[in-house]
Amino acid sequence: MQEKWYKNIIGARTIKTGLATFLTALICLSLHMNPIFAILTAIVTIEPTAKASLKKGYRRLPATIIGVVFAVVFTYLFGDDSPFSYALTALFTIMACTKFNLQVGTTVATLTALAMIPGIHDEFIYNFFSRLLTAIIGLVTAGLVNFVILPPKYYDQLDTLINNTESDMYALYSDRVQQLLIGKFKSERSERALDKLIALNNRVDTLLNYQKDELRYHKHRDQEWIQVSRITSRTHTNRLFITHLSNIIFLPKNVNVVFNSEERLAILKISHSINQIFATGHFEREKSSASVLKRSVKGLDEFDENQIKSHIIYEILLIYRILDNRYAK
Repeated sequence: MQEKWYKNIIGARTIKTGLATFLTALICLSLHMNPIFAILTAIVTIEPTAKASLKKGYRRLPATIIGVVFAVVFTYLFGDDSPFSYALTALFTIMACTKFNLQVGTTVATLTALAMIPGIHDEFIYNFFSRLLTAIIGLVTAGLVNFVILPPKYYDQLDTLINNTESDMYALYSDRVQQLLIGKFKSERSERALDKLIALNNRVDTLLNYQKDELRYHKHRDQEWIQVSRITSRTHTNRLFITHLSNIIFLPKNVNVVFNSEERLAILKISHSINQIFATGHFEREKSSASVLKRSVKGLDEFDENQIKSHIIYEILLIYRILDNRYAK
């Protein structure tokens, strides 16, 4: 509980941004240097993980150097009161960052370069090295803060997102099965729900990758790696479920499938069991219902008018098997 109290008031990334800003300003002011450029660099360097900060900082530094060089050159040629100095500095900084694959640093490099033009005057060499030094201070300070202070932990967010994903996908499966049984083979509602479900699962993948990246920069986290492995396995199962669920949501046009009473009852029993997983915490197997569907699909010719029916039953059985394997003991 103690490590979560601040999350209810202010995010950890916000805290680190404030701390990085304070330390950067403190260092620059103690060296009698203008802190604004260093602060700007520090703010944009705070990323979701230490790896992202280091990786992007590695590209932002040369991008900033490029911007500073162009600012000095064009101010020398046109003066600090000419619109050409600003326009050409921005133009050439963006072009150079793109050319050298430094797009991640384009924004901070351009803003830093433009902001320093009014203060250059005739002190070109001094301003070049002072801006370069402040950029380095901002990058290093932000990188260290992000690495040492409040290392990102996304476990609570992941658990919440995965629970929401599973609740939504089980409910969508149940809803879609009922649509199929009443002959509604095209459903925009199900398609929209599936899009939201995929977006939610993608968010899980993003946070999980963030957590893996973070752990690679911190040693002796065996217990956390075990936890990440558990979450990874769970998300893998969910991804498979969503893939097969999409296969019974997106069907060809002009589909007409008729299920007999035994098949309908078996499908409904499996659907009900799946829909109860999130509430009960376990999967109640419907072996007899699965057997009914297996016998049914064996008797169908997959290459005649029963092709779509075979496809639907296959997908239902695959989803059943995915959950059967997941909850196997």
